[in-house]
Amino acid sequence: MEFLEAVEDFLHHCMINEGKAKNTVDAYRRDLADYRLFMAENSRNLDQIVYRDLIDWINHSKQTKKPTSVNRMVSSVTGFHRYLFNQYKFVDPTVKLSVSRAKNPLPKTLGRTDINRLVQSFPLTPLGVYQRTICEMLFATGLRVSELCVLQFQQVYVEEGILRIIGKGDKERIVPIGKAALSAYKKYVEHIRPKWVKKGSSAVFIGPNGKQLSRQYVWSMLKCKSIELGFEPTISAHTLRHSFASALLEGGADLRIIQELLGHSDISTTQIYTHIESSRLHKNYDEFHPGRLLDKENEDE
Repeated sequence: MEFLEAVEDFLHHCMINEGKAKNTVDAYRRDLADYRLFMAENSRNLDQIVYRDLIDWINHSKQTKKPTSVNRMVSSVTGFHRYLFNQYKFVDPTVKLSVSRAKNPLPKTLGRTDINRLVQSFPLTPLGVYQRTICEMLFATGLRVSELCVLQFQQVYVEEGILRIIGKGDKERIVPIGKAALSAYKKYVEHIRPKWVKKGSSAVFIGPNGKQLSRQYVWSMLKCKSIELGFEPTISAHTLRHSFASALLEGGADLRIIQELLGHSDISTTQIYTHIESSRLHKNYDEFHPGRLLDKENEDE
């Protein structure tokens, strides 16, 4: 079996048999393209790859990529070889592979003050209202940016104030919108979108050119806003999703409810937000607990 044929076979299996989301399969495709190119440059066919080749590829990848990216790539390659072993009895060179995983930093979140600064920074122009609505919706619902980009009108229940979202693995979930975001949504849909819409545009969010909203557009918009407002590090659409979850947890929401609203298949993925809240509590403790104030007094003496 040729290398490219094996990759396509694996990706087809992930998409059809395992129901992986398109974005996940696309990530596998990119990782395996990088892996295949490295092996080709080192004259290694698929059936010739051994453990030492994997280590060389990992070390090569570490020179230009972040530890989190390398870890994801290793996961993709490991899944690929395990599939080939289970399906075709190819020798699996990843059996002894052990990569030291860097501790992932807690995700960046924005507090209520910064969220207000962000949404109020957009001018009252058609483009400004459009961009503000995008931010309002992302923060109010916790949607993945890819889910917002493909949102259709039949998924929005205005009277009930909810969205019916088809997420990863085609799993459906119901998400409340919130009054502020719903108000922004109505303003955009009633007064701005009709002026931009072109024949064939079915998505809710389309830009002035009539084309469907893209992840790249949201990324670029929030990067510019980060610079304008002095947010460090640069915020992203995922920052707003993290902020949504963190705000719910801070408000007393049950972790299982947050899991359902975010569309996480595993509760362990949602538990990262308990670490954020714990970190915030420790910070507040250090700043305001009487014990610290007493320590400071003793230092002054």
